[in-house]
Amino acid sequence: MKVEQPWYLRTLTICGLIILTAMLLVTTVLQGQTPAPPHAPFGADGGPEASGGDPDGGAFGLPSFLREEDPATDPSLFETPGEILPERYLLSSMPWKAPDYSSQDGALGWRKNLFQVPPPLASRVSFWKNIYTKYTTDEGVLHDLDDLTIVYEAVDFSLIMKDTRKSLAAKARARTKLVKSRRAEISKRLERLSKMKSENDIRDEADRKMLAHFTKSFPASLFGKERARELAALKANLKDSSRKKRIRFQLGQKDKFILGIYYSGRHLQAMERHFRAERLPVELTRLPFVESSFNTEARSRVGASGIWQFMPRTARPWMMVNRDVDERNDPMTATGAAVRLMRSNFERLREWPLAMTAYNHGASGIARAVKKTGSTDLATIIEKYSSRRFGFASSNFYACFLAALEVEREARKYFGDVKWSVQFDGREIDLVKPLAWREVVAIYDGETPLAELQNPHLTKRVRSKNRNIPKGTFIRVPAARFDMTKEYLNGKLSKSDFEQKLLVTPLPRAQGSNQ
Repeated sequence: MKVEQPWYLRTLTICGLIILTAMLLVTTVLQGQTPAPPHAPFGADGGPEASGGDPDGGAFGLPSFLREEDPATDPSLFETPGEILPERYLLSSMPWKAPDYSSQDGALGWRKNLFQVPPPLASRVSFWKNIYTKYTTDEGVLHDLDDLTIVYEAVDFSLIMKDTRKSLAAKARARTKLVKSRRAEISKRLERLSKMKSENDIRDEADRKMLAHFTKSFPASLFGKERARELAALKANLKDSSRKKRIRFQLGQKDKFILGIYYSGRHLQAMERHFRAERLPVELTRLPFVESSFNTEARSRVGASGIWQFMPRTARPWMMVNRDVDERNDPMTATGAAVRLMRSNFERLREWPLAMTAYNHGASGIARAVKKTGSTDLATIIEKYSSRRFGFASSNFYACFLAALEVEREARKYFGDVKWSVQFDGREIDLVKPLAWREVVAIYDGETPLAELQNPHLTKRVRSKNRNIPKGTFIRVPAARFDMTKEYLNGKLSKSDFEQKLLVTPLPRAQGSNQ
């Protein structure tokens, strides 16, 4: 028999639910629109626990090219990049300069040759250097997931991409179909060779080439009785390698890296000054080559954003993140947060290879790996540590970083006459009251694309609907117009006088050689 609750209990229950719902709504609004105190601790340490259990992501997302599913399926990864900018900004560039990592005595954990490639990681670094320098996003390689010295074959998508009849989505499907077909062929060959009993089972040169990845022995010498145990081990290896999950596709990154060098010119020197001032190794400023290719428009499927690829939960204690403002997308604001996090990682882990890996995997995850393996050597951890969360991306993250350091340092060797984009001359003004987006555009003489490029933290919602930019964030304006804009926003200059000053103070033309 159903017993009905007394009316006063039902009333209390309903009131409790209403209060709980109201509290959740208030919390959501406050988290979405109010920046946390400047000294609040990180909401997460960068680990998978902070991002909803993403096995290989962490609180900073996962570089798209390190995802374990086929990047050939995502049109955004090979779509031709472009910016709609005033011509003088689009065409101007500066000569690229090789990095200078000297004069860092006293930087946290820094020593000469700190980021030299350790021999156990040499093959991984070599693999990623090839990805950065040999293959564009119209190419890729099929390789063994565990042994990066085994590259089965290159895959060329150029004919697919030249087909003007296909849409971008259709091209993505065609690329994926080609990758799956080639993977299946490799898997089939490995499976067949795992059952070989005599030299007659080695059919052609392709079989010999495949076996060369796994043994240096000439095929005829594999089948002697004295080598039965060795042959059994080889066949077991071939069988295990034939699993389709072991045959991974990696998209090339050469064109993205070249573009990343160009983008980096806008902010890299300011980032270096900030890292030097904070006494952190300057080499760390090159991590965005791995994370985003210095593209402020970089967005991951799991919600990471900006050149440092912060996830919202990790960013909110340090940056404003809501529907109108997302300071993760401002390179210098995010750089400040990255400095704090990397310092925290190093102070906990005491080794930069571990601290850098923690940027992807989380400091708590790396601390567990150190405890379980009894080693602070990253190569040893990669070899011995077994965890579902410590997968391909985490084990290759530091190698990608080392490869990016080497490639950028030798950029002219690999890419020829690379260029930097012109540096931005903008200065920031903190907003003490809301400001309409159209007023920001007016400061740029109505050149909306340039205003957007210099204010990437202001979302499309603000820009498209001409909403007010909330107080508590900032705007960036041309340096030549900084003083007058600040006077206007502080009420010391009338709107008409401000508009008159804008007329007589032209925007400076970008300096550099036209290319």
